[in-house]
Amino acid sequence: MAPVGPRASKEEFMHALGLNSQNPQHEQYYRAMRDVAIVVYNRLNEDTSNLLDSVAMDPSTRPPFFWHHIRPERQRWGIMEIAQHAGPLTEPFFARGATTGEHGPNWVAGWLLYSVFRSRDVRNNRNRRKGEDQGMFYKSSAVSVPVFVSHLVFSFGLGQASKTSQKSKQTEEDTPPKKEYYDPVRNG
Repeated sequence: MAPVGPRASKEEFMHALGLNSQNPQHEQYYRAMRDVAIVVYNRLNEDTSNLLDSVAMDPSTRPPFFWHHIRPERQRWGIMEIAQHAGPLTEPFFARGATTGEHGPNWVAGWLLYSVFRSRDVRNNRNRRKGEDQGMFYKSSAVSVPVFVSHLVFSFGLGQASKTSQKSKQTEEDTPPKKEYYDPVRNG
């Protein structure tokens, strides 16, 4: 079984463990593993001493914290904590995740912890109120720049507004803009 990195999809992760996300029994294994990761996630969010100094010293820093703001040694601690506190149902999966390679010390626990951080990152909140992001887009002929709006990253251009016919303007307003979600590894 080849380890997968933290940015792999849930399906890729489960496949690497020999699980199928469409199988209800396998989904129970996944949820049990994720529950352990959520406990550790909550512990990492209890104290600013888990943060990089530059972030911890910022008085505006409040939980929930972001994965890339957690000290590497505390990330490693969290990964080991998850693997060590596996229950009888999930212990075999965590045992398979032990590695000294790139995704060490345990790629299963690492994927789960990163996944919990990523899913709880407010910049990825897909459950935003309806209409909160309306009217925030701007068509441009210049460069496209990601901008934080309503806890999401949207791409829009800066520069001169492009002149379009009334018909194409209507089409642009009717089609939802492309949403690009924040990823701490990619956008870090």
